[in-house]
Amino acid sequence: MNAALMDVCRDATEDESKVPRILHLVAAVTDEVYSFLGPALRELSYMGRPQSIVLLDDEKARKHIHHLQRHAEVVLVEKNRNKYVQYKDFYLLCCRELLRSRPTTLHFHGIVPCVIGSLALRRCGLQAKVLYSPHGSRSLSTLRLAGWLTMALARPLIRPAQSSAIATFALQSKAFESWGSSHLIESPVHDAFLNVPRAESAHPLVLSGGTYASIQAIEILSQIAVLLSAEELSIGFKWLGHMDKHMVRCFDAAGVRIVDIERDSTHAAELAAGWLYVAPWRTRGYPLFLIQAMAVGLPSVVMDTPQHRQVIEHGTTGFLCATEDEMVRAIALLIDDAGLRARMGDAARDATRARFGSLKFRSRLMNSYSSDLFGE
Repeated sequence: MNAALMDVCRDATEDESKVPRILHLVAAVTDEVYSFLGPALRELSYMGRPQSIVLLDDEKARKHIHHLQRHAEVVLVEKNRNKYVQYKDFYLLCCRELLRSRPTTLHFHGIVPCVIGSLALRRCGLQAKVLYSPHGSRSLSTLRLAGWLTMALARPLIRPAQSSAIATFALQSKAFESWGSSHLIESPVHDAFLNVPRAESAHPLVLSGGTYASIQAIEILSQIAVLLSAEELSIGFKWLGHMDKHMVRCFDAAGVRIVDIERDSTHAAELAAGWLYVAPWRTRGYPLFLIQAMAVGLPSVVMDTPQHRQVIEHGTTGFLCATEDEMVRAIALLIDDAGLRARMGDAARDATRARFGSLKFRSRLMNSYSSDLFGE
């Protein structure tokens, strides 16, 4: 490893720019990560901050990577079935980029980049402000103990650097109560969702969606669609987003149409035609697709989970349901009552604009980077 690192360091060249530079380290550019990283890169770029990113190449994330390249230099780490080789390459490229660009701020997006980046920073002997965002990492949920132990080991590695946590969803903030410095910067919703005019379809249309769908979510939505499939009701169901073989098989049998979404504007237009949005199962992290539906002005029927309770006010912006039967009754109520749909939809859009608007995001982002931005 040391010999390889020496070769990397020999090839590295110092960036002569005196403008404080930011280096982001990312493993997977998921929708959740991109919902924060994309707007953050754009805002920091508008402030005149040079940025670079070291991230794992992934064909599924190419559209996100393409957008990131507009505002930062992107260093791609080739994916490898051998995880040791993959993370070794990640480490070496981190070291090279650290020595080349001499960043004043490092932002680790996820637990794996945090560990690898901490080791690289220590090895290169550099000091920098360090920011860490978990982005729905399992280290905050099913792997909570492993995540805590990993962070306990990683934090000494980044000293004497100044370190701070950035939670991108309110529910994550509790994990950083013991940190000396932490910020809450919730990912903003794109203006395409907040500004698209509502245009309900002629017949009832129930929407759901996501990049990833658990087996439970697929099965519950399919069962709801079957229960409400009476011909005289004329209720349509659509899933907006990613599809796989299991999903296609289940949704075809239940009469749920799948629409692949590539652009925010297309996604917003599809949502605008809906009557309501359903989130049939829990979300591991930031409930991006639910928040986007609320931003369009859709009332929501969701499974009662900690993540959904963070954004849905029961009876005002949607319904929190404990069972599938409760979800069916709530859907039927909203379909039957146009006035209730309109009131809840308006409340959802207003709440989303106030909480997840771009102005609040910009203000909080500047605050979290303030010591680096202004040389304090």
